[in-house]
Amino acid sequence: MLLGETPYVSCFVRNEFLFDQQKGHGEFTPAIVFAFRAEPARVPMFQVMLNSGAQWARVPIHMICSKPCDPLPVEQSTWWDSYGYEFTVVALPFLKGHAVTALARDGQIRKGNYLFTVDWMKTGWSEVPDQHKNHHVIALESGPWIAYPNNRLVWHDPSWITPAPNREWQTPTKNYSVEGDMK
Repeated sequence: MLLGETPYVSCFVRNEFLFDQQKGHGEFTPAIVFAFRAEPARVPMFQVMLNSGAQWARVPIHMICSKPCDPLPVEQSTWWDSYGYEFTVVALPFLKGHAVTALARDGQIRKGNYLFTVDWMKTGWSEVPDQHKNHHVIALESGPWIAYPNNRLVWHDPSWITPAPNREWQTPTKNYSVEGDMK
C-alpha cells in the first residue's frame, strides 16, 4: 500500500525538517496530516499539507507536533519502525477521545490523547503472535506525536477504567486455528 489516508489532523511541522536540518530549529509551520506512509526500516511517516499550500511527503513522526514544543528524540517517538509496505489505518471509535499514558524507552511516562491506529499486515512479523504490533498514534499533552504499541500504553476513562494492568501478563505466542496446528 505504501500510502494510506488518515483522519485529517491539524498539526505543526518542525521547520528544521523543511530546511534539511540547516536552519529553522525551534520554529514551526501549521499543517494538516492527511496520509500515513510506510517504508520498512523507517519510522512512521506522514503526508502533510502546509498552510502555504505546499504538500510534503515522508515527514517523520518526530517532526510533527500538535503545538509548538521541545523536540522529542526519534527513539522516544516510536518503539518500532514500520513493519513493511502493507498496513491499514483506522480511527477506532472506541478509543476516540481517550486519554492515554505511554511508557517510553527512557522510562518516562507521558500523557496524551488518541488520534488513530496503524495496523500491519502481509509481513512476516505481523503474522507472528508475540511480534505483531499496532502503532497507535498519540498526540502527547506536551505537543509531540508518538506511535506506540498496545503493551506500552494504558488507556484512561474515569467512567469505568481503573488503571492497574497486571504486570505479570505475557504476550501471547500461539496462533489458533481449527483447521491445523499453527505453532
